Amino acid sequence: MRAWVATIGLLAMTLTVAAPAAGSASAAVTRLAGQDRYTTATAISAATARPGVDVAYVASGADFPDALAGAAAAGRADAPVLLATPTGLPAATAAELGRLRPDRIVVLGGSGAVADGVAAQLAPYATGGVTRVAGEDRYGTAVALSAASFKPGVPVAYLASGADFPDALAGAALAGATGGPVLLTAPGGLPARTAAELHRLKPGRIVVLGASGAVSDTVVAAARSATAGGVTRLAGKDRYATAAAVAGAFPRGGDAAYLASAQNFPDALAAAAAAGSAAAPVLLTPTGSPTLPAATAAALDRSRPGQVTVVGGTAAVPDAVVTEASAVASGQDPVEAHKPGPTPPAGGNVIGQIGAGYTAPAASGAGAAALAWARTQLGVPYQWGGTGNPGYDCSGLTQKAYAHAGVTLPRTTKQQWDATKRVAIKDLAPGDLVFWSSNGQPSGIYHVAIYAGNDQRLHAPYAGKNVELVPMYKVNMLPYGGRAG
Repeated sequence: MRAWVATIGLLAMTLTVAAPAAGSASAAVTRLAGQDRYTTATAISAATARPGVDVAYVASGADFPDALAGAAAAGRADAPVLLATPTGLPAATAAELGRLRPDRIVVLGGSGAVADGVAAQLAPYATGGVTRVAGEDRYGTAVALSAASFKPGVPVAYLASGADFPDALAGAALAGATGGPVLLTAPGGLPARTAAELHRLKPGRIVVLGASGAVSDTVVAAARSATAGGVTRLAGKDRYATAAAVAGAFPRGGDAAYLASAQNFPDALAAAAAAGSAAAPVLLTPTGSPTLPAATAAALDRSRPGQVTVVGGTAAVPDAVVTEASAVASGQDPVEAHKPGPTPPAGGNVIGQIGAGYTAPAASGAGAAALAWARTQLGVPYQWGGTGNPGYDCSGLTQKAYAHAGVTLPRTTKQQWDATKRVAIKDLAPGDLVFWSSNGQPSGIYHVAIYAGNDQRLHAPYAGKNVELVPMYKVNMLPYGGRAG
């Protein structure tokens, strides 16, 4: 993995690119991050916005409501969203505005969100002046921004809950890419001013973002009269699945995706504007989680973007998630690419000792029987810790397959290595076990599969996937497998 730091004035921008695994094409993964939300927003702007942009948007970094609709307008205008405190202009934001020298600056929200004194500080950076777009509340601000940015007859308008930010910001990237505004609604009822703006816009269609708990069916019914093209809903069971559903609605042909924390609105806000400009979706992951949500992993696997931009530092999106995102986007198994570097082997060079005295073990009928039963489980979902009913993890599947062949295997991958006879990869027979390790030794084993013959393996891969029969994956594969029975 390669990393470098580019410094632009007071701006720190860290880029981390995942190196391709041997023998495979790997998606490039870039991290855009600063020391805080303000410098992260400037890092995104520095990487995506050119000097002399027509407009730059400035929003409060302290709260999300007034800024929600701004990301869609910014994405449509190929403009960045930068952040200010309610009462001051951070040095990094000022430095980035000095680099951009936009024709004009639009402040999002009232003076309670971004004070008049901050707006005055912005004036020297815009050749065409500073304007403020604001309403009496978050719904009014979204209406005011739509009225200032969009003419009647837009192809689509998006409607999201104003009570929380993830659905609206994931939708803002799609709105920026498709040329429509994001308007806000209360979960249980459509505000009158939002309804009036929808009727002014007369959009070709309306897309509701989020499930009925976020935007009720009552709101959907009220919105129908504003369009002749109907109202549809993009939603999942949670914010991660909703963002994945939104990603699936992007026009085909894109080759990029953004990944941001679902709990950190400033990072997602700035990312949504850049993503909308690039016609790329924003996918979400939990703050600090070492693994991707199943819905996010499935969306990356489905779209296979060549470039994934991770927004925020390692506390928000850990390096392990960066590695996994690169693997999934490249069509690799993240369980086999999740650990970026080797760890010192425990117990010395065990593999070398095996090779020195290796003799191929006798054939076993149990392997063929185990493989035959495992084939009946193709399509069963992966489940962490699962041994069936409803799903399996990798060693749960192999344990259950061999139980049906009359052989008792222990539960974990390392225990299954210890309980089986060593067989060189060149001597594998269908039904033998194959292992993957992070350090080239048994101490680093983290995945097991059943060899299916013809250079294929049958395994339970990872969350969001099903038991599958796929080609062998040679990276991190130990040179010896296991024969049971």
